[in-house]
Amino acid sequence: MVQPVRRWTLDDLTIIQEVLWKTWLDSYSHFIPEEDLRSYFSEHYDLDSLRTLFHNPMADGFVALDDDKVVGFMRTARDPEENRYYVSSIYVLPQYQAKGIGKALMVRAAAEAKAFRLDRIWVGVMVQNTQAVDWYKSMGYEVVRTEPFTMGKSTVDHHVGFIKIDSIR
Repeated sequence: MVQPVRRWTLDDLTIIQEVLWKTWLDSYSHFIPEEDLRSYFSEHYDLDSLRTLFHNPMADGFVALDDDKVVGFMRTARDPEENRYYVSSIYVLPQYQAKGIGKALMVRAAAEAKAFRLDRIWVGVMVQNTQAVDWYKSMGYEVVRTEPFTMGKSTVDHHVGFIKIDSIR
């Protein structure tokens, strides 16, 4: 079933915070302490930070809906110097996962990248988030490098790679 996806609005920021937090707890809390998650969240996803991201001309955000309720969020960024399109964040509430919502967001990212005449989407994912790694690999994810990523006092390995947009359907 195709899920509706639209660009984010300023009115979405509070619900986006909820989606992020609930998804983080579900995805990351088994390998990153909650204190470190809270620290990173407070620094990077408070309302002021989200407003700044919203107004950044090189970044964009999209929400996925189920019956007009925001159940997923994706943040993207275009880097014209590297000629790359990044999916910086993608989160779907745990109870809505495996229902095509993440895929609908990635299809939208593929369309956005294609509009810039790009043939791939760059993605980063924590190695220990095996469910997400496997999901990206199901779309043809190719890891280019692994580097450290720090949240609070915790540092984890983070894959960086790409998915060819033609493999996202």
